Amino acid sequence: MKTIVFAGGGTAGHVMPNLALISELENDYNCVYIGGEGMEKSLCLSRGIPFHTIKTVKFRRDALFKNLAIPFKLTSCVKTAKKVLREIKPQLIFSKGGYAALPVVLAAQDIPVISHESDFSPGLTTKLAKKRSVKMLCSFESCAQLFANGVYCGAPLSRKLYGGKRKPAAYGLSGTRPILTVIGGSSGAASVNECIVSALPFLLKNFDVIHVTGKNKKLTENKPGYCAVEFENDMPTLYATSDAVITRAGANALAECIALKLPTIAIPLEKASRGDQLQNANYFEGKNAVKVLREHEMTPDSLTAAVGELWRDRSAYIAAMQNVPTDGTKRIVEIIKELLKD
Repeated sequence: MKTIVFAGGGTAGHVMPNLALISELENDYNCVYIGGEGMEKSLCLSRGIPFHTIKTVKFRRDALFKNLAIPFKLTSCVKTAKKVLREIKPQLIFSKGGYAALPVVLAAQDIPVISHESDFSPGLTTKLAKKRSVKMLCSFESCAQLFANGVYCGAPLSRKLYGGKRKPAAYGLSGTRPILTVIGGSSGAASVNECIVSALPFLLKNFDVIHVTGKNKKLTENKPGYCAVEFENDMPTLYATSDAVITRAGANALAECIALKLPTIAIPLEKASRGDQLQNANYFEGKNAVKVLREHEMTPDSLTAAVGELWRDRSAYIAAMQNVPTDGTKRIVEIIKELLKD
């Protein structure tokens, strides 16, 4: 059985797509994950996916002076990745990007690499990986056009997302009112969390609220009609229980909401960011598929108003989503299998 190494980590946007692909491929291939000490490790181990830990180094946009040591640290990271690859002897590396994937890609040598970029524009790891990659798979067509070996295919989404069951009781909710779900991202979003809590007296007049706050980010206790959870492992149930969503504008999060036809407000992360979330949000807003609320314009009043407008126009948003394909799982699996043919 041939072996595929999956690399990528740090945030859910780099990990969950890999896990989605592993679930599609694990019956035909030996799927192994290489990553750092981030969430990728615990998620893989909880699912029984073989995991190898390597050293990683992160580029810091908020502490540029610390980045001066990156070339020296990266050399050590690549060395540990090479050692792991010699042990595994994979026939293919699939990189989902992020700082945890870069050492594996740079250590690949003669091992074919497929890279995937979820965002509207390529991130740093994707740019550095292009010469090592036989194919650059992209969720956006315009991004694919930037690479000679670019392929527009969509985002890797888990098949399980489509099979979720609506369970309001699992969140202590009655299910008699529409449910608004707020997802702050795998690390939480402090400004969004604070605004949601301030807006609760107004939101709870018309909605029940599920609030995924991020680890150690809960700001208030649960109350009738409001359920706060730090992290949700069961995304199929969460999405199936939701009638509308507020989320950051990570490409995969938006791709999931659009694929599931969930009316969505996107609040792009802009500070300490390269601007990718704003690009993602603007693209889908241009397709009339999501409603965008800029963070600097976000107040309890503007957030409440945006939710009201989204809900009023939900049928139009759902209709627009029908014309915006985002799920590229099938195509990506086909590309991987084609490359691994004898």
